[in-house]
Amino acid sequence: MKDQIQHWMAKLFLTSVLYGLCFLALADMYVDKSIIVFPVDSATRQDVKVTNSDDETMYIEVEVFKVLEPGTGQEERIKDNPRVLGLLATPNKLVIPPKSQKLVRLVNLEPQSKEERIYRINITPIVPPLEENVSQLRIVVAYQILAIVQPPNPESKLIAHRSGKKIIFTNEGNTNVLLSEGKQCDISSADLCESLESHRLYAGNTWELKLPYDAPVSFAVRSFDGIKQQIFP
Repeated sequence: MKDQIQHWMAKLFLTSVLYGLCFLALADMYVDKSIIVFPVDSATRQDVKVTNSDDETMYIEVEVFKVLEPGTGQEERIKDNPRVLGLLATPNKLVIPPKSQKLVRLVNLEPQSKEERIYRINITPIVPPLEENVSQLRIVVAYQILAIVQPPNPESKLIAHRSGKKIIFTNEGNTNVLLSEGKQCDISSADLCESLESHRLYAGNTWELKLPYDAPVSFAVRSFDGIKQQIFP
């Protein structure tokens, strides 16, 4: 699954329910993180700030899903009790007064797990009941946080194979790798360059990318040990 790089906010989805011509937007909610990483031997708790910038009280639901087989065609998201999932979000329901903020605490319950674990946390406004005989277009904006629990002894091992206008990346390490700021230029003219899409490869993932030119490719490669600019000939 692709990740759009943002500084501090990721919009998950925009759900519209059409009841008529009257427009109602729900709601002015913001979160201060889109990605949370639990490195090895670090704090098992991290906080997410949820802000209500609206003039009305906001009611929020927080749901945690563990992602199985992330980034593959067999990807599955499961919801269960925190002990089974290995990650706790508390509280799981918030009441935020107007122009106020509250914190959601994420707690890693399995800090010594042997494999990298991936989670998605949905933060969703609870929609109030519709008034009778009132036509409304209701828009609900929710947010989703990607949470990554890194394994012990993380190892980054990205393999790339080029074949003409195609490149295949394979993550043979035990932790995720993010490819961003991709770029390729035509060999015959350095001014003819194209931006390439970003992609996160979880451990064991393979990604095939069609290219505009038969030429070297550059990406910023982010892993547990930082960001490196790499050229793939």
